[in-house]
Amino acid sequence: MKRKYINEALMHWTGRGKSDIDAYSALESICVDRILRLTFCPNYVQPSLDSKTAMVCFTEIPLEHSAEHCGLFGRFGIAFKKSAMIEYGANPVFYTTAKHLVRIKHISTLLERMKDLEKDREWRQDIEPYRFSEDETVAMMEVLGLLQEYSYKNNDGTDYVTYYQREWRLTFDVLPFAEGSTPHTAGTSCFYIRNGTSYQVFKFKDADVAYIVVPEDFEQKAKALAASMACDVKVYEREVA
Repeated sequence: MKRKYINEALMHWTGRGKSDIDAYSALESICVDRILRLTFCPNYVQPSLDSKTAMVCFTEIPLEHSAEHCGLFGRFGIAFKKSAMIEYGANPVFYTTAKHLVRIKHISTLLERMKDLEKDREWRQDIEPYRFSEDETVAMMEVLGLLQEYSYKNNDGTDYVTYYQREWRLTFDVLPFAEGSTPHTAGTSCFYIRNGTSYQVFKFKDADVAYIVVPEDFEQKAKALAASMACDVKVYEREVA
């Protein structure tokens, strides 16, 4: 059954802070290379929680309800099949309210101590308290990377409810890493060098893509991109209320 309040795909919008030409160029690069670039994004706005995670962000907002969201993130996007992204490790974020910030700070501090213990593991004794396995440490770090602040105040004092973004994430920590001679296949991450700069990227395959979205002025250009991936083109003005 189709639920109108949930998108059947996960949208990755490419136009935040860009001109239409630059936003389309970013979308074109994604489609040609079949990779998404990971960026370090803050989990919390509060300066006291300086926590950032390398990730790719998506939204579950249905297209017909995306006008407000696209006002911030742009009108160019690529939609991925939710089932495929889940298999790769994508997960809806865990929204937490300000009431839980103290708990999150405690967890963050604990993880920092645990990472320090891992560095000096060869010096530790069997009777030492707080012994954590590597898997346990990594699992908690992965969960911390899926936290998102429910809301925060803008510089002008108004409230911004992050929860309305309906965010999903695919983080670097959960992706298998293609290093050395390991092929960079769909579902894995690696470092990608462009113009002398190294980026963390995630690779996808054509079958993972449901459709791309562009404004009507870019419809004809987008059809060639869509044809190369055997997916549909949706026009922003016709789909978004």
